[in-house]
Amino acid sequence: MKEGDEKELEITQKSRDGRGLGRLNGLLVFVSGASPGEKVKVRIVKLGVRHAEAEIVKGHRVAIAKASA
Repeated sequence: MKEGDEKELEITQKSRDGRGLGRLNGLLVFVSGASPGEKVKVRIVKLGVRHAEAEIVKGHRVAIAKASA
C-alpha cells in the first residue's frame, strides 16, 4: 500500500479526536468525516509505520442487524 491508493474500508469505531477508524491489512486507518457502521472508499493521503490517514472518495452505509430479545 502507498499514498494515493484507493481502498474500501469498513469503519468500526471512532478515534478520540472524532475521526472514523478502520483497519486495512492490520494497519489502523483514520478517516475524517466517517462514522462507525459505514463502508467507505478512501484514498490514502499519509502513510506511517503503524497507521495511515485517508480521505473519503465515496461512502455508503452498511446495514447493521441488531438482535432483539
